[in-house]
Amino acid sequence: MPSPFPGMDPWLENPNHWSGVHLGLIVAIRTQLNRVLPDNLVADIDEYVWVTEEIDSDRELLGRPDVFIPSTESVRTSTRASSRAKTQLVSGSVTVTLPDRKVKKNRLVKIINVEGDRVITVLELLSPSNKKSGSDRDAYMSKRREYFAAGANLINIDLLRDGDRISMGRPRPPVSDYYVLVSRTEMYPEANVWPFSLRESIPEVTIPLGENIPPVLLDLKDCLDIVYDTGRYQRKLKYGKPPSPPLSRLDAEWAGTILAKSPRKAR
Repeated sequence: MPSPFPGMDPWLENPNHWSGVHLGLIVAIRTQLNRVLPDNLVADIDEYVWVTEEIDSDRELLGRPDVFIPSTESVRTSTRASSRAKTQLVSGSVTVTLPDRKVKKNRLVKIINVEGDRVITVLELLSPSNKKSGSDRDAYMSKRREYFAAGANLINIDLLRDGDRISMGRPRPPVSDYYVLVSRTEMYPEANVWPFSLRESIPEVTIPLGENIPPVLLDLKDCLDIVYDTGRYQRKLKYGKPPSPPLSRLDAEWAGTILAKSPRKAR
C-alpha cells in the first residue's frame, strides 16, 4: 500500500525512520534505473568514507602525575623511618583526552560504463548530516567538488525540510519544501533545480548519461511507495501525532484532510 500523500510523506522525515528510508530509497533507485539503462551502463550502490576527529568541548581535560614527587619534609621523615629509603626524581606524565575518531559513510547510487568502469552519473540522497554545519557537511561538499572536477553528472535529491540547504548556485531557487538538482557535465557550471512542495507530486527526474546517450527517467514517487510498502511504514508511522519536523498550521490542516480520507487509522 503506498503512502497516502501525493508526494513526499512528511512523517517519513522523522530522524527515527530516515536512516531506513534513505537506505531503502537507494536500493529502489538502483533497481529502477537498471531496468531502463542501456546495456553498457549499470547502476550500482557505492559509498565514500571519511574519518572525523571530534573532542567534546564540554569535557574537562583531567590530568594527574603518574609518579608523586615527595616534598623535602616527607623525604626527611622517610629517611628517619628507614635508612634504605631513596628519593627518586621522575618527571610526571599527564593524562589527556585525544580527539574521538569516528568513521562515517555515505551511500549513493552511481552509474558506470561497464566497458571502461568509468563513473558517468552520481545520484545522492541528502541526509540530515549533509545539512548541518560541521565535518560531515564539509566532507560531503568536498566530495561534490570531486564529482564536478571529474566531469561526472550529479543529481542531488533533498527530501528533508529540516536543516540548511546546500548551495544550489545563483540565482537562488524559490523557497520550497524539497528540491532536486541535476548538474549535467555539458552544462556545468549551470544546473537545473526542481523545487516542489509537500502538496505537490514528486517530479520525475531526468537522469543524464552523456552527450550522445538519451537520458532516462527516474520515478522517485514510485521508489518512495516501494520503500513505504516493503518497510511496512503504514504500521510504523504515528499519523495521530505531529510529524518531526513539524508542519506549518496550513500544511498540518491539509495533511489532516489527506489522512482523514485515507483508510489508515491515525495512531
